[in-house]
Amino acid sequence: MEFRNVRDRPPDRPGDSGRPAADTAPGRPGDAARASYGRSDRPESDRPEQAASGSPAAADAGSDLTGLARTGVVADRAGAVDRSGPGGSGHLADRAGPVPDAAAHRPEALARPPVRPDRQKWLERLERAENRSAVRDELRDRLNHLEPGHPSSPWHEDGTPRPPAPKLSDLERTSPGLSDADYKAHVEEVVDGLENARVAGLTTEKLFTINPDKNIWTDERAELHDEIIETVYSSAAQVPTERQAIIAGGLGGAGKTTLLEKQAGIDLSKFITINPDGFKEELAKRGAIPEVDGLSPMECSVLVHEESSYLARQLARRALADGKNVIWDITMSSASSTGKRIDELRDSGYQRVDGIFVDIPIETSVTRTAERHRRGHDRFLAGSGLGGRYVPAEVIRAQADAEHGSSNRRAFESVKADFDHWTIYDNSVRGRLAAVIGQSSRDDPEQG
Repeated sequence: MEFRNVRDRPPDRPGDSGRPAADTAPGRPGDAARASYGRSDRPESDRPEQAASGSPAAADAGSDLTGLARTGVVADRAGAVDRSGPGGSGHLADRAGPVPDAAAHRPEALARPPVRPDRQKWLERLERAENRSAVRDELRDRLNHLEPGHPSSPWHEDGTPRPPAPKLSDLERTSPGLSDADYKAHVEEVVDGLENARVAGLTTEKLFTINPDKNIWTDERAELHDEIIETVYSSAAQVPTERQAIIAGGLGGAGKTTLLEKQAGIDLSKFITINPDGFKEELAKRGAIPEVDGLSPMECSVLVHEESSYLARQLARRALADGKNVIWDITMSSASSTGKRIDELRDSGYQRVDGIFVDIPIETSVTRTAERHRRGHDRFLAGSGLGGRYVPAEVIRAQADAEHGSSNRRAFESVKADFDHWTIYDNSVRGRLAAVIGQSSRDDPEQG
C-alpha cells in the first residue's frame, strides 16, 4: 500500500506519531537535510537512513546519502556505485538492503543456457533431406504393404485401387478471387492484349534473333539460354545414364505428370523431363517474357512459344548425348514431329523407347485448362506465383478429330507401333484412377 503523505501512514515504532521526524524530535541528525527537500512521498521505511542498521551513526550516514540518492547515484562503503535508471528508486536500499523477493533470485530461477539439440536426430533429418528419392521409395513401399482397407492404403478392401487424392493445386483457390463476371472480363483483356502484342512484333523470336530464319539469337539472349539450360541440367545430375526414354502425350489438362508418377509407377527422379512449357516458366522467373499491361508473366508466355521450344530441343540434345533417361512431355499434336523424336532417340542409342498417351475429350480439356488458368491468376492477384498460362478454347477445339476425338490421339495411333511398349489411358473422369484402354509390347504383341 502506498501513502500519499507521511501523516497518513501508521507508526513505525512505539511512540512514533506518524508525523515527520523533524516534528517529533527536533534537532535529530539529518533533520536539516530532510527538511530541505520537503515531505517524503513514500513510507519512511523506504528512506535511506532506515535501510541501514538503525544506529545513530547509520542515521547520520543516511542523511549524507539522501542528496546523492535524489541525483540517482549512491556509493556504498565498499565503493560500489548504483546508477539508477528508469524505474529505479535511486536509494541505497535498492542495492544494500535485503532482497525483497528472494525466490526470484534463487539459482534455479536464473536463465539457463539452451539445451543442446539431439545431434543424431538432426543428422538423420539431413540424410533424409539429401536422399529424397530413397525416402519416397521407402514411403511408397510401406503404403503398398498396408492391408487393403487401411485408411492410408492405396487399395480398397476388395483389392480395387483407390482413386488418387486430389492435388493441393487443384483444390487451392484464393479467397475471394475474381467473380465469374470479372474473370470473363479479364479473359477478354488477355485475348486483346496478346493480339496487340503479336501485331506489334513482341514475340521473342522477332525481338532477339538476328537472321531471316529467326533461329540465331543475339549474344545476350544466347547467354541467357546457356544459363537456363545449365540450371535445369544441373538439377538432373543424379539421373541415370541408362538410355531409357518415354514420350508422353495428351491434350492440355489431361494430367500426364500425375499419372506418370501416381499410376504408371514411374520414378520421375530417375528421368530428366523435357517440357517446352517448363521453359516458359524459367523465362518468366527471370523476367525475360515481354510485358503486356494488365497481364501476368505466364499469361504472356505465348510470346516465347518458339523460344521455349528451342530451349527444349537444346536440353534434349545435351541429355541424349550423355545417355540420360528422358521423358518428353508434349501434347503430341503432330505425328511427324513425334516420329522425329523417336528416330532421334534411336539414333542416339536408346534401346528402350516407350509411349504413353493420356486421353480426355476436347471439352474436358477446355474446362480443365480454363480452371488451371483461373487458379493461377487468382494466386497471382494474391501475390503468389507467376500467374496461369492462358490457352484459348478455340485453339483446343481446333484439335478435334471425328474418328479419334483429337488430332493428338490420331498422332499417337500413327506412331505407337514404333514404341517398345505403349499404353493409352482414359483420364476423363475426375476423382477416379485413369483406366487403361489399350496397351501393347514388342515382347508381348498380343497385349491390347
